[in-house]
Amino acid sequence: MSSLQQIQVTTQQIAEAISSALSMDVTIVDDSMVRIAGTGYHQATIGQKITGNSVYEKVIHHPAEYIINDVSTYKECSKCEKRTSCMELAQLCCPIIVGTKAIGVIGLIAFSPKQQMELSKKDKRLLSFVRKMAELIAVKVAEEDSLNRIVFLKNQMATVLNFIAEGIIAIDQDAKVINVNFAAEKLLKIKARDVIGFHLNEVFPGTPIPEVLRDGIGFINREVSVWNKGKHYHYMVSAKPMLGEDEVRGVVASFSAVGEWPVQQSLTQAKLTFDDIVGTSKTLIMVKGEAAQAAETSSTVLIMGESGTGKEVFARAIHYESGRGNNPFVAVNCGAIPENLLESELFGYEEGAFSGARKGGKPGRFQLANKGTLFLDEIGDMPIFLQVKLLRVLQEKTVERVGGIKSMPLDVRIIAATNRNLEKLVKAGTFREDLYYRLNVFPIELPALHERPDDIMELAKFFLEKQRKNSGKKITGFTDEAVRRMQNYNWPGNIRELENVVECAVIKTSAEVIDVDALPAKLTADTQLYLPIQPEMSNLRPSEYAERQTIVSALNAFGMCVEGKKRAAAHLGMGIATLYRKIRKYGIESN
Repeated sequence: MSSLQQIQVTTQQIAEAISSALSMDVTIVDDSMVRIAGTGYHQATIGQKITGNSVYEKVIHHPAEYIINDVSTYKECSKCEKRTSCMELAQLCCPIIVGTKAIGVIGLIAFSPKQQMELSKKDKRLLSFVRKMAELIAVKVAEEDSLNRIVFLKNQMATVLNFIAEGIIAIDQDAKVINVNFAAEKLLKIKARDVIGFHLNEVFPGTPIPEVLRDGIGFINREVSVWNKGKHYHYMVSAKPMLGEDEVRGVVASFSAVGEWPVQQSLTQAKLTFDDIVGTSKTLIMVKGEAAQAAETSSTVLIMGESGTGKEVFARAIHYESGRGNNPFVAVNCGAIPENLLESELFGYEEGAFSGARKGGKPGRFQLANKGTLFLDEIGDMPIFLQVKLLRVLQEKTVERVGGIKSMPLDVRIIAATNRNLEKLVKAGTFREDLYYRLNVFPIELPALHERPDDIMELAKFFLEKQRKNSGKKITGFTDEAVRRMQNYNWPGNIRELENVVECAVIKTSAEVIDVDALPAKLTADTQLYLPIQPEMSNLRPSEYAERQTIVSALNAFGMCVEGKKRAAAHLGMGIATLYRKIRKYGIESN
């Protein structure tokens, strides 16, 4: 099928438009001499091949524009086999060019003496008009070719994705599902047509995939636990951001099932203890001791610390070292689940509670964690209306499903975590004071990685061993210079950033040791921002000084450009306006 045949409908419409505008008949043929479009006499011959010594063939083989004012005296027409039966008196021919090739010809034809005179009199203006129409058709052909290539690539990609044994799921920047392969349908027991356009947490709840939308940092082989119909499913998940114009436009994740267990046996095969937390610095040992004390009780615990410091790891260790260790540990990221879904995720819902509610209803995370521990991560991001309901659950030790009227008794230990200053949120009116005091029974503050420098290389070696097994590479360690660079870096992303750096270095390294050339540029740059404290700021309180240094570290990592500040603000858990205000407050920008 020729390029013009693929847009035959459009071509015919253009032919009719030309004919109507110029009061002459029009024919359009492709490069195989098949008439693609026509008006008047030639409309009945659309689809037929033009035979004989036609001028159109000459235009195709030697692209040029022709004006034939009188067919009877034109030299080329004298060779035509149909000269004796031809009713054409005059003709204007214009090639349709794509690239350097003529893919067709537009013919403007005069069948009457009046049309012949008109064509002869206005030949240059008519040629200019027809030339523009030829260009329009060429553009339409190029668009159709591009569309065909996109469709082919899409089908090709779908074939590849559906051939892969791992489940693949893709989400857009609003965390709505845009693609699911056959393996994912089977693993999640869903149909793609039923979930496209739904929020990820309605399809694959409890995963860290939406985190990639916020920080733009992917992950590999992270263990994820999902509850579904009374069973606990265990997956290994990897996710990578989809970037466009320097911002995250979506995420593609792959996953495979590890196994499933009944609720009664949930997570008992993957216990985590304080001994599993890597690090021997005095600071970490002290925090471990506090966490061990918390594990001996059923009191509510509030874990505070920067992003990436291991708050969930400590929460799991507290749970498994406690008397509830053989019962469920259920984690909820309050910042990753949209407000309109968080309520039903936490408290569950009854059948018919809202449009799309599952038949038979659904238990909430509180119910799933009964007799065990509920970990509420990023509690500072919980909307105020849910804080009221959470406070009532904590006070009354009962839960009521969305759309329900029956209160169900609960025996759940709460461990909350935040990287935000809840006291400031209370003063700002975005976090309830009574809930803050209800959660802040046993506070534990995790140190940032730069506050425990003795643990940096111990953690790096731990992650190296993990990645070495995954990659199959025989990498034994780090060069002295690589160690120096890693120890001198501020690690604004804390342990999570360190793990990502080691993973990247393992991928890039072909030698037996990791050298500086395998480390990210932010670690190997010879200069970083040097921002001395100005004399007028020498009276900063210790907390303010620490905050200033944290901001400087983040800006060192992400840069002082606008995009760098946006990423730094997201990393620090504050709005961009707040970051700019603190930059001015601490005199950072003026240096």
